[in-house]
Amino acid sequence: MAVPQPGAELGLLWARAIEIARRPDLSTRYAHARGRLEDPNSAIAGHALRELTAVLDDPMKAVRG
Repeated sequence: MAVPQPGAELGLLWARAIEIARRPDLSTRYAHARGRLEDPNSAIAGHALRELTAVLDDPMKAVRG
């Protein structure tokens, strides 16, 4: 079993942030979802959370290859 190196998770988070920033579609979706997370309507906030999760998962797939 491989032991992760210290800071490896930070490297993945940094790479994910760069991937979101360089892709206008993800950047727009990310900003839109974050802006709706605290909506008083729980259905809208729930949809925003699901969208944010999808936006964050997409670049992680690219980063992990």
